[in-house]
Amino acid sequence: MNNRIKKRFWILLLTAAVLTSTAGCAPAVSTSENPETVATEAPAASEETQPILEGNLFLTVSSITFSLVGEEEDVYLGLIPRELVTWESEDPDIISVDEGVLTAVGVGTTVIHASYDDREVSCTASCLAQTQEELALLDPDILSEPKRIIPEVDLKEPCTYFDNAAIVGDSITYMMMQYENKDNALGDILFLARGGVSMRGFVYRYKNIYFQGHEMYLEDAIASSQVERVYFLIGSNDVGANLGMDVIMDNWRTMLDRIWEKSPGLDIVLISSIPKYVNSPGQQSSGDYNAMTVEYNANLRQFAQENGCKFLDLHAYIEDQWGRMSIRYNVDNYHLNEQGCINWLKVMRYYAQYESEGGILE
Repeated sequence: MNNRIKKRFWILLLTAAVLTSTAGCAPAVSTSENPETVATEAPAASEETQPILEGNLFLTVSSITFSLVGEEEDVYLGLIPRELVTWESEDPDIISVDEGVLTAVGVGTTVIHASYDDREVSCTASCLAQTQEELALLDPDILSEPKRIIPEVDLKEPCTYFDNAAIVGDSITYMMMQYENKDNALGDILFLARGGVSMRGFVYRYKNIYFQGHEMYLEDAIASSQVERVYFLIGSNDVGANLGMDVIMDNWRTMLDRIWEKSPGLDIVLISSIPKYVNSPGQQSSGDYNAMTVEYNANLRQFAQENGCKFLDLHAYIEDQWGRMSIRYNVDNYHLNEQGCINWLKVMRYYAQYESEGGILE
């Protein structure tokens, strides 16, 4: 037997052996007789690896302090669907977490972690007391601290996000402008601020806006500026005048119609009004003002949702455990000191980063 014949002999022998050994593992399937059977036995699509999503994890706070056991708050902004995020509390007996919603379970402080793929963010979460009676016995300095702290932002890092935007406001905004100008923390944003202005004043032309050396109606100043987005922090003087919520919101509707008539398609962001500071949290006048501010902000948020505007909650980062302006940010009960203005700038910059990565304001 020559070598070629020997080689063919061994190949045939090995092939026969392989066919014989596999014949008993599974029944043979005829694709011509039962083609559907082959398809159903293919690997299931669910077994495929889910693609890793792009985007950072954003929390609303770097620190939050609950007053009482039982309080809860959603601190997650996105951008990854919350159900895909891994949530962990270092001490769930103090603060529990369920897909970004924190609940105060006991008194103390712990750290909350959110992670997805190679991304992780954390925040500190605390609870001060079990009952109102225990809360009332705490040092007033503790209760005067801010309830929430915005995640850290480097204000000296150049920012172009606001270069085609304006911010309209009263003296609160005017004071913030002084600190913003130090480092151009909001880039080339246009300030349309004037002390004592209110939405009622704009509607009835009591006070207008100065722009390029001329006094103009608000809608004309905005149209002349040709900006694409306008932030508003207006309302403290309306609330202080005790106008009533229906009147205040009617003035908003009137002004919004005038603005969009002159600047159709303008993107508008409504910023919540801030509380005032008082030495005695139980003082009746302060309680009325701050309670009305909360009501006003709730109406403003709803107004934004119903009228195609966006909403940015500044109040949340200014209030203390009594719902007044934190003493840390107070200069004269109504206005923010330098630290308060810088805090506001950080809120603006943080949510700008969130939006620039695909986030959507409420």
